[in-house]
Amino acid sequence: MRNVLKKIIYCTALMLYALLVSSFGSAADKNRSQEVIPWADIRKDHPRIFLNRDMLPEIRSRAQGVLAQDFARLKKEVDALPLDAPVILDHSLFSETKDGKIKFKKQSVHGNKLFKYNGGEEAVKAALVYLITGERVYLEKAVNYIRLANYVFQWTAQRGLWVDSIGQVRINALTAYDWVCSELDTAQRKELLMPMLDYIAKSQPDGEYTFRRSKGGPQSGGYGERPLEWFAGLAGYGDGVDDARAEGMLKRGGKLYTDMMNYRENISAGSGLLAASTVTYSFSTYPYGTFHFLHTLHSAFNQDVTGRWKQMLDYPNWFDWAALKLYPDGDMLFHGIGDIFHTDNRARTTYMYTHMAQVIHFYSDKYPKRMDAVYALQNRLPDNQKKIQVSLYPFLPYILTKFNLDKVVNTTAHIDYGRYFYNSSFGLLLMRSGKGDDDTYASFRFGARQINHQQYDDLSFIIYKKNFLALDGGSRTETYHHHNFAPQSVAHNTILIHEPQEAMPHFWKAWGYKPDGKTYYNHGGQYKKDRGVALALHSTDDFIYAAGDGTKNYSEVKSKEVVRQFVYLKPNLFVIYDRVTSVRKDQKKEFLIRFQEEPVLLGNNQWKATHDGTLLVSTLLPRSPSYNLVGGPGREFEASGQNWELPGGANWADQFKTTGKWRLEISDSEEQVNSTFLNVLQAAASSTATPVNKELRQTAQHDIVTIVDEAGNKWELSFNKKEEIGLHIRIEDKNGRIKHDKYLDNTIETNGRK
Repeated sequence: MRNVLKKIIYCTALMLYALLVSSFGSAADKNRSQEVIPWADIRKDHPRIFLNRDMLPEIRSRAQGVLAQDFARLKKEVDALPLDAPVILDHSLFSETKDGKIKFKKQSVHGNKLFKYNGGEEAVKAALVYLITGERVYLEKAVNYIRLANYVFQWTAQRGLWVDSIGQVRINALTAYDWVCSELDTAQRKELLMPMLDYIAKSQPDGEYTFRRSKGGPQSGGYGERPLEWFAGLAGYGDGVDDARAEGMLKRGGKLYTDMMNYRENISAGSGLLAASTVTYSFSTYPYGTFHFLHTLHSAFNQDVTGRWKQMLDYPNWFDWAALKLYPDGDMLFHGIGDIFHTDNRARTTYMYTHMAQVIHFYSDKYPKRMDAVYALQNRLPDNQKKIQVSLYPFLPYILTKFNLDKVVNTTAHIDYGRYFYNSSFGLLLMRSGKGDDDTYASFRFGARQINHQQYDDLSFIIYKKNFLALDGGSRTETYHHHNFAPQSVAHNTILIHEPQEAMPHFWKAWGYKPDGKTYYNHGGQYKKDRGVALALHSTDDFIYAAGDGTKNYSEVKSKEVVRQFVYLKPNLFVIYDRVTSVRKDQKKEFLIRFQEEPVLLGNNQWKATHDGTLLVSTLLPRSPSYNLVGGPGREFEASGQNWELPGGANWADQFKTTGKWRLEISDSEEQVNSTFLNVLQAAASSTATPVNKELRQTAQHDIVTIVDEAGNKWELSFNKKEEIGLHIRIEDKNGRIKHDKYLDNTIETNGRK
């Protein structure tokens, strides 16, 4: 009987333990957020979003001192706002049908843009002026515009409209509420806060709203609906309005942000790359998620976590390498990697000065020696971009108290971010010969472990000199081109292995996508994005060597080995050695390279492509290659049985200017299981450039290429033909001095700095 009782007690204990685990998670899971967020230490008073009462004296001093002119302009703006916060709709943008549906007259915009005043922006400006001046009229304006914001939220929701994409209008409204709520009685607080809590609850992924919106998970941009719970919780926690809901929102939001920060720290891997290799995301709104959390942890919990999360300390490194060129008009030129529009591979630098200022604000105390380079990078930005951006969050200049405006102008620091940029998470290697207009720039993809905004481009490369000489093809669009061509391997400078009727790899569909009932097949490409392996990375001041194994990114029905060794011989030469083994010999294998303009065959297995600069392509292996040139009118994006046209009709090329309209396919002239490709690429500024001298020797174990570059240096690269992937590289200068003579093994160097 005693044993039976023991068993009952034991089983009951197990059941209770299981119930506790299922309800609260393991101790480690339960405390993940609490490791960072000391819930008991939250300020009981307001304000506590972005600033608190202890910070106000310094902010007021800043408004009266270094920001006096800016504050005078801000105050003038707020003074001009109508006190009653009127609802003024811009009917030039839309019309409304009898059943309440919105029809846009020009182009669709977010719901807040249909109003002259969206409420959130005006409310936070008025609340800031109130905190600085103490004048009650600004308190009254702030309250009235919070009411207007609530009206805007409800009006747009009722009509199925996205109020804003990243949540800035609601963050501003919640912040304004937090800044003034200590002046309000319970009834006023409930009137203002409850509609915001209701809207945010309904806009969550499991909420009742069904219109399009950014959900905002921890692995995305750090903006959208889910992160808003953090701000709603901070605004309402413990105030007697709806404490249970506010606390739940605060803790869910805190966990979301903590997970996001941990993810970003892992993704960055010390490189500064922020959650995606697509620069238009990284250098616009992505950083705000990190900065918002750092600000509010400090203001609400007095918590400084910059020693734990250093992703943004390294962020300037990512920008320095990703920007091929900065233009006086405020644009930057980028490589065009990832899920991105290829109109001209240019993007605005609108937010970069602000992001750098926030880096300085958060990290200058702990890492003062690294700030000089950040100030210097700010100083490189075009003059019209050298200002704190206030279009999204008007209060930012006032809370960045550790950012020194004078240092931007007076800095003389030299920026040195090493020999290359490498992010292991996305398998992204960026290289360059210098930072001038005539320098050579290149990228190589190998061994990505992440897929956010990734394409099927493992082992691909891009080369730029004067313009894009070898580039990614196609563009992000709202058409079938978007998922059936641009992200597929055929649009990139990689390896193809053809297998008839292989399924088309999945890629996200644009919002306007409608199935046509047809089946399209993979055009020889990869079917996974994160199965590759980074094998080697070595560098000196003279060369950079990388090797990647992409075998498992291709279907096992066709791929036994796909390995690429990529060698950049500075300043202008690239040697690419590929070992490719298919399952069957009839599975054609191709070395693929895309050009913007039509290349010409020079003879002796050499091609020339000119696009401002010139790229010379010399094929040493196969010995007797077969060439197939695809491109020209109606064939620019030919793959999977058709040409995937870009939108724009006959004038599509006026908009899409960097889409790689021609591709050269190099293959064996006869079917075989094993193929080896050895190509030497030479970038030149002039269209009259001639190929450098080169020759190939072969032994039973090695393929050996000897090259004499433009400066007279003699390079000898010996690749292993089988078994271990490896490279022996020897450099002899024009005077006969041996500069390098070493076997490069399969290791990844940990520091590429000089």
